[in-house]
Amino acid sequence: MRQIANRRPAFTLVELLVVIAIIGVLVAMLLPAVQSAREAARRTQCKNNMKQIILAIHNYHDTLRIFPPGYISNNPGTNSSWCRSGGVQGAPWTVLILPYAEQNNLYDQFDFNVPFQATSNQMAPPNSSIIVPLDMYTCPSDVRFSSNKLLNSYFGVQGGGATPTCGNSSCSAANERASYVTGMLFGGSTLGFRDALDGTSNIFMVGESRYGNAAWGASAKQDSCSYPRNLAGCQDPINLYPNQGVHDTRGFSSYHPGGCNFAMVDGSVHFVSETIDLATYRQLGRRDDGLPVGGFDPL
Repeated sequence: MRQIANRRPAFTLVELLVVIAIIGVLVAMLLPAVQSAREAARRTQCKNNMKQIILAIHNYHDTLRIFPPGYISNNPGTNSSWCRSGGVQGAPWTVLILPYAEQNNLYDQFDFNVPFQATSNQMAPPNSSIIVPLDMYTCPSDVRFSSNKLLNSYFGVQGGGATPTCGNSSCSAANERASYVTGMLFGGSTLGFRDALDGTSNIFMVGESRYGNAAWGASAKQDSCSYPRNLAGCQDPINLYPNQGVHDTRGFSSYHPGGCNFAMVDGSVHFVSETIDLATYRQLGRRDDGLPVGGFDPL
């Protein structure tokens, strides 16, 4: 007599739909955690980039006894105490620190005998030797690099406080917002640790910015306003929403949720919340205002 084999019952349609629904719920629960972990890793890498940058700035100081200028300028500033307009604009701090970040060969490709906006120093064809993306200037959360890998995520801090008045009628309001000289890095600056009168742990040196569109090696414009690239001031809140006119230019911001990273003069790197008290934030951009920095709780 032939035996009938036992058959395992198959999934019913209802059971299959239940399994799919459970998998969907699990994915929905796990995806934010995965995204959060990835962003945490990117933020850590961003901090490491800034530590490399601030170390190079310190190495520059150890050798030359001053910090690099925001950019080399032969104009001492005649229009007002804020203004460094006109003159010949030389190399920016982002290029000057290259030898102190083990980038001597790249540094040697630039021509320091001509204004830095000369054709020979532009990071564009045919200058293939300087069209080089640098990881230390690239925040991994910065989505702009998908279309332009030569940008810079990190700007020097020119100063903070009241909006500067350049005194040059040809400069727009947006340009004047880039004329601070109250921080540690600005056009023609020759400052050192001795000038950090508010304390090296209470002064920003470098911060993140997502608003710039110039290459990491770009200096100030060669015009009457000398509008600087790769520099910004502590005026408007961190991560101010875009399309706010002059208020979304030359400010500090990032693609990290909730704030951005800053390197202090003492070499420490902190994530600063976008909800930081605005008066405190502006004081942190200044080197010698003599005011206590209260309520600053870096993350």
